[in-house]
Amino acid sequence: MTQDNESLIQEMLRDAQPAEMPSDLKANPILHSGDGTLEAPMTVKEISGPGYVWVWDTRTYDKIPILTYMLPSKLRSRRADGSFRFTTVNPGKLPTRGTVKCLLHQDTDARKHYDELGFRTCKKDNITNQYQLQQHMKKKHSQEWQAIELERAATERREDRELQQILIKGAAPKSLLLKDPVPEAPLYISDKEKPARKKRTVKR
Repeated sequence: MTQDNESLIQEMLRDAQPAEMPSDLKANPILHSGDGTLEAPMTVKEISGPGYVWVWDTRTYDKIPILTYMLPSKLRSRRADGSFRFTTVNPGKLPTRGTVKCLLHQDTDARKHYDELGFRTCKKDNITNQYQLQQHMKKKHSQEWQAIELERAATERREDRELQQILIKGAAPKSLLLKDPVPEAPLYISDKEKPARKKRTVKR
């Protein structure tokens, strides 16, 4: 079985299609038009690089350019279930697209708050699920993700304290929870005249 897998990998290596990466130098090959200092114009005749080839994710069908020298290791990469992650064979299917927006997307509910914190915006709006959303945040917006997580943890602690206070108040006697203290009874003063006190005489 291992030999069959290795044969498959070798076949995919042979079928790899070169990927031409975009370059500003190809669109604008003139580096210098010539002037009094340098009369002859300078242009780019040929661009050489490490070389890229196309691979496709075998589940999401995303088309990904990778460096040629990394192709063998990429093709040997497997998932937890043993299946290959990438192939050089075009699956002929459109990539899987979700509807989950990045937390830093312009249209999220917390955008105003994130603007106040100075967070950048992200146009990513086709994430497939919440797990992929977390992975996207960790890889693409690690600093913002850390700040969001710290803020979320602080909010949870505050809500836990408020809930504990509610539970404590619910279990305590009502007399201890009255906002206004019970007024003391007024001092009773009798309107009857007190009898005159007799003067004491000291015998000598």
